[in-house]
Amino acid sequence: MKTPPPELTARLIAVSDQLDGTDFDVTIDAVAKLVDVPRATLYYYFSGKEDLIAFFLNAKFSLVRDAIATAAATDGTVSDRLARTMTTILHGLSEHPPLCTKLPIAVKRAGMMDDVMANADRVLITPIRELLIEGRATGEFAIPDINLAATALMGALSFVGMMHLTISGRLDADRVAEDLVPMLVNGLRTRN
Repeated sequence: MKTPPPELTARLIAVSDQLDGTDFDVTIDAVAKLVDVPRATLYYYFSGKEDLIAFFLNAKFSLVRDAIATAAATDGTVSDRLARTMTTILHGLSEHPPLCTKLPIAVKRAGMMDDVMANADRVLITPIRELLIEGRATGEFAIPDINLAATALMGALSFVGMMHLTISGRLDADRVAEDLVPMLVNGLRTRN
């Protein structure tokens, strides 16, 4: 995949939420019509549908990356920072539903999602993992397997987000975070 110019990138991102088939069931032709460019233009930048889907998902990650990194780097205890980070992730899922509703389906497509999964790990799971490492080092968290815990936390956030978006069509990130985040953080704490 070649990187499209900024103007085309902006136009593609602007229409991405209109592509709400249950499994990103889009065609190059349909996207070309939405962004009002010849389909040959899209084929110049994307080898096909899978490249385009990867582009859309990676664009969504880019939109939430800085907010998540900022939440993880704020002042406070590791527990406080982890709670803020998870709440920020829920906000990202709420603002960009394809990150939890379409990513799991798209990942099933063979051979197309290595870079998307690497981006998901870098943007969503790495900040959690780093906080868990810090929390274990300070004795705040008792976690035998950091990677398992980070994946489980992200899985919980994603699944709860997906359930809310699928059932009610919306995710009230603050309301969900109020109930879910303390349960998750408290489950990590060292017991005396």
